[in-house]
Amino acid sequence: MTAVAIPATSEKASALRQFFSLELLDNRYPALHGLRVLAILSVVQIHVTYVLAGDFVGKRNDFLDPRFIEESYWIFFGMDLFFMLSGFLIGSILLRSLQVEGTQNIRRFYLRRIFRTFPSYWVVLTVLALSISLTTMQRANLLKEYLYATNFTSLVPQAVVMIWGWSLALEEQFYLTVPLLFFVLHRLRRDAHRFALLLGIWALGPIIRLTIYLRGAPWGYEELQRALYFRTHTRFDTLIAGILLVFVHQRYGDAIKQWFKSPFHRAMVGMLSFACLWPLHNPALFGPENVLFVFVFAWGTITSIMYFGPLLMLLGGEGWIVRALSAPLFRRVATLGYGVYLVHIPIIYYVLMPAVRALHQQRVSMVILWSGSLLAVTILSLSIAYGLHVFVEKPSLRIRERLAR
Repeated sequence: MTAVAIPATSEKASALRQFFSLELLDNRYPALHGLRVLAILSVVQIHVTYVLAGDFVGKRNDFLDPRFIEESYWIFFGMDLFFMLSGFLIGSILLRSLQVEGTQNIRRFYLRRIFRTFPSYWVVLTVLALSISLTTMQRANLLKEYLYATNFTSLVPQAVVMIWGWSLALEEQFYLTVPLLFFVLHRLRRDAHRFALLLGIWALGPIIRLTIYLRGAPWGYEELQRALYFRTHTRFDTLIAGILLVFVHQRYGDAIKQWFKSPFHRAMVGMLSFACLWPLHNPALFGPENVLFVFVFAWGTITSIMYFGPLLMLLGGEGWIVRALSAPLFRRVATLGYGVYLVHIPIIYYVLMPAVRALHQQRVSMVILWSGSLLAVTILSLSIAYGLHVFVEKPSLRIRERLAR
């Protein structure tokens, strides 16, 4: 038989398609991609509102109706969904490593984390540091930002370059301890002991927050937020809840799937989640004097409980909601989600705000400006995130695969 020569142009076209294609996220849990996209949008819309309202730089203006601002800020718990999904992802990776190899490949675990997240973060941080005139505090804290310690610095614009890097720092600090946690879990003989340990660690989160709250009272909202919301030792419970979700799903997934086939059981879980949503939406439910006390539990405890049941339902469920969240488009957008988070705030500041101010002077409706801003920031962020993915993330992943063999 005569070999058929492949035209050089076809080879080049194929190579180009491969180069510019997305390195898509793992698809074992497709419905979680849709949730990740919803969490991304919730965070972006909060920051769009925050900057438009002028709060991010400590000023007030007439851009938005105060009631609209309050409702926008109400959806603050999208970040906790990110944390739970991250805990679930890391937990599933390590649990699979234990099941397949009988041990943990810690070197491979850290290489995967470093080459997945560090390069794009460092590129964006470096570009911003070189593009703006740094204050004395920003220069002093820059090394901490490169070392993922942003959440233990003074989180004000004059002190750090990437304030929003606090959540990335929190996750990376937590991941340092995860292999040790899984080593301990692996050594325990019974699932009951593993669940008890994870529940105990999860419960430490609200205990630590409550202890800090009681020792430091009276608090103002901003002071309490700085003390409790951004620090790893006060916000790890949502990440632990994600790991606990892995164990419950892996051990009892089939039984839980059968249990959720009952409409009554699904309604029970839904009612519990809505019950958790009520104090999140209305922290003054127990009186204006107790609002800050409610936040002690809203920042991790209530959100963990609220998300846990629905996530279990999605992991083993069927129906139109699962199918909708599993749409292929969501997987592609979720693949770019990390890059979107890295770049969306600079886009809001340096691209969106000048345009919004000019249009606002022309008396363009704020409804149109806010909606258009959210759409524009999302599209621009996805575009830049795609560039980061192709030119930074994918080459880094290739290096990772060679080193992690």
